[in-house]
Amino acid sequence: MKNTLILTLAVLALSTGYAVAQEAQSEEKRPHKGMGKLDLNGDGVVSKSEFLAHAEERFSKIDKDGSGDISKDEGKTAHKAMRARKKEFMEKRKERQDNRPDRSSESE
Repeated sequence: MKNTLILTLAVLALSTGYAVAQEAQSEEKRPHKGMGKLDLNGDGVVSKSEFLAHAEERFSKIDKDGSGDISKDEGKTAHKAMRARKKEFMEKRKERQDNRPDRSSESE
């Protein structure tokens, strides 16, 4: 069970897709576009405690029965939900790209 939990946590950490990095623009720190949810205090950086708070929240959403462990079924359910969200995102993205005006005729 411990190995399953460790593996699940590793997958969760990798699947967040958030870049935990920062860039200084001018003299002001601005968060990366994907850091908004992680940067809880809005200081432009993600601290370890902010990152772990997000991981705790995600873990709780997956641990449907509140046991403190993610079962194989809970993991599979979360994975299916993630894939469905990604599929929907990709379909919407493709639709937006298909609906863009053709700019190749503008150069003539």
